[in-house]
Order: sequence, then structure tokens, then C-alpha cells
Amino acid sequence: MNYQDLSYANLHLHSNHSDGTFRPLHLPRLAGCVGYGALALTDHETIHGLSEFRREAELCGIETVTGVEIFARLEGDETVYHITGLDFDPEAFRPYSDRLVAYRNEDTRLKFEYAKRNGYFSSLEWADVLHWNPHTDWFHAAQIRQALDLTGAVPLQEQGTLVTDGLFLEGSNTGDLFVRPMGEAIRAIRDAGGVAVLAHPKMETLKNLKQMVDLGLNGIEISHPSIPEQAAKEAIRRAGEYGLYCSGGTDHTGVLSSFGGKQVRAVRNGISREEFEILKTRALG
Repeated sequence: MNYQDLSYANLHLHSNHSDGTFRPLHLPRLAGCVGYGALALTDHETIHGLSEFRREAELCGIETVTGVEIFARLEGDETVYHITGLDFDPEAFRPYSDRLVAYRNEDTRLKFEYAKRNGYFSSLEWADVLHWNPHTDWFHAAQIRQALDLTGAVPLQEQGTLVTDGLFLEGSNTGDLFVRPMGEAIRAIRDAGGVAVLAHPKMETLKNLKQMVDLGLNGIEISHPSIPEQAAKEAIRRAGEYGLYCSGGTDHTGVLSSFGGKQVRAVRNGISREEFEILKTRALG
């Protein structure tokens, strides 16, 4: 595959409805300017931004499929895998999404309150976090930073370290319930008519690919800024071997992320129009 082969569909993006920065409506506008023809918004656990995203994409003449990203574990393996769900029925998936969002929010609230008791957020209340994030139903570090920014409680340059340090403290007794058993996560996506995709695989995670396929995984990312070249080649090979749909996208890197630091790179990850049509039409059966 060459550069142009991977430039049509960007199927791994985040908005400010989870841990992205841009609103959902900004993503199609930016994507159209840099030449993408199809997109998926894959916010963590939530599908709350989907309606705004799809309306704006239609106005921009860009194709979309539904998307989400779920954290999952294999039994007996502490590795946290990222699974994106693509092209599912949002109403069929919504009850599962709502449950994961509730798990995430309770985990964040407990960690926030613990960090507050330890002096990290002395001038901020949980009610402030909710108030300054009216657009989302999902709450974690990005939403706390938003509240710190809009209240002027902490200088912008200090927010990242403060939030990261504070939320890495103990204080939650939820056991990270939003990290789901792999089989359960895949079934939820497949039962809603979607494609369950292993996101940004590495060589070490590909060792367990057959186990995931046996659980129903039917897609794999072949193009992503954090996939090493060797792993990308191996992912393409395994996609052919197991009959998996191909996916890919820019995630938190490049012009559609607005993130700084090492994420400021000229990337154009995704899949070809042909691979996108194969996924949309379920040509692999």
C-alpha cells in the first residue's frame, strides 16, 4: 500500500465528548480540508457526540460510520487492549455504552474526590467539572482540565501535570470497571451489527490475535501513527490470514487532534476507499 492508498477513510478519531479537544462538528470540517472522504468518531465508551458529528459530515459531503473505543482485557492477561467498534446500530449499542460511561464517570469522580482531599484540586468541586462540560456525558482528565481552564483556577501550563498526577492517585474502588472482558466487548459491538477492531496493534499484542479472533474480533488497524512498520506489515498479513476487515486512523496525532508535543506530526493514516467499501458492505461475510 502506498501513501494515497491510506488517505480516504480516517476511522479513529476523538472529540471533546471524551479525551479529544475539538467538538465533533469540527472534525469533518478539518478532515475535508486535508482530503479525507470518510470518517468515524471513536470516542471512549460514549456515542454522545455522534449526532452532531454525522450532521456536520453530511453538510461537508463526507461519509461516516458509527464508532466507539473500548478498553478490554483477555482472561489471565493484564494488558489493556483498545478495541474500536465501527458501523454499528447506535440505538442497539446505547445500553452497553451507557453502562460503560457510568462506570467511567464513577471511577473519575472517586479519583477526583480523593485527589481533592490530597490538595490537588483545592479550588475546584466536582459540581464545577459537571457545570463546565455541558456538552458531554463522559468525564475524565480532559473534562477536569476544561473546568480548570474556564474557571481560571490553574494556569494552562500547569494543568496537564496537575490533572495527571492527581488522577493517578488511588481513591477509586470501582476496579476500573470500564475495562471490560474482551469477549463481552466484542459481543456488544457485533450484536449491534458492527465490526470489532483491534486498535494500534504491536508485535507483542499480535501474539494473542488468534485468541481475539476466536472471541469474535473481525477487524484490525493496519495504519495508525503508533503502529511500528514491522507490526503494520504483520497486521496486513494477519488480516488476510484471518479474513479481517482493515481499519486505521490518526487518533490523537496530527491536524485532527489539536494535541501538542510529540502529537504534532504530519500524519495521514487511514484506509483506502476500497477497504472502506469492503467494511461498509461486509464483503468479507
